[in-house]
Amino acid sequence: MFRSIKEKLTIAFGSEQEKRQARRGRVKRHVKRAGLHLYQDHMLWSSQPYYVKAKGRVKGVQGIPDPRCFVLQSCLRSISEVQGDVAECGVRQGRSTLFMLTADLGKRHYHLFDSFEGLSKPSEEDRDGKGNVHWAAGDLGTDEAVARKNLSGFDHITFHVGWIPDTLPAVADKKFAFVHIDVDLYEPTRDALAFFYERTVKGGMIVCDDYGSAKCPGARKAFDEFFSGRKETIIELPTGQALVSKR
Repeated sequence: MFRSIKEKLTIAFGSEQEKRQARRGRVKRHVKRAGLHLYQDHMLWSSQPYYVKAKGRVKGVQGIPDPRCFVLQSCLRSISEVQGDVAECGVRQGRSTLFMLTADLGKRHYHLFDSFEGLSKPSEEDRDGKGNVHWAAGDLGTDEAVARKNLSGFDHITFHVGWIPDTLPAVADKKFAFVHIDVDLYEPTRDALAFFYERTVKGGMIVCDDYGSAKCPGARKAFDEFFSGRKETIIELPTGQALVSKR
């Protein structure tokens, strides 16, 4: 009880540093009681210069969480010697794109695919084990102008506006070093894989943002089906992402 009173007083009247420490202490206790682990306080990824630089650019920009964005940065930097363009399926406001562009060691061209009308209509493959569908057509829609404005500082990007797979033939003659698929649903994930796999060079990477999400069973199913029997293996990450290295 005394600790709780002291903690409340610290949060109310302490210095900014003391307040942060007290708040973090409370969060850590709640996390521990839930059987989870709060590990970020001793991890170095959030202090990497390219992450810090990108973080300064994305204030107010909606998109995937920071740890997932850092995974994209790290993957891109690990294949700096691999030649090829970058494709992103599912841009929204350009948050993940900004993180990638800021960290990429190569001067690659970025091809950005989005309808900006939100998600397409889910299929039966998007039902979870209880029969529930977590998305509806139009969810996650955004204004195309917002994405263009957020990415206006880069001259090596091309927007392909429309639905997957309709917009994909525009890059049929390209080769890709990195493909980021963040479309949440079974059919566009399947179609993106079918198109980009053969165009991804050896040593390149394909990342699925939604693989580990209970809300996106269709994306996981599409990846599992596509890579079943292929020589590549799917590496699942605790961020909810999955990555494949092209062999």
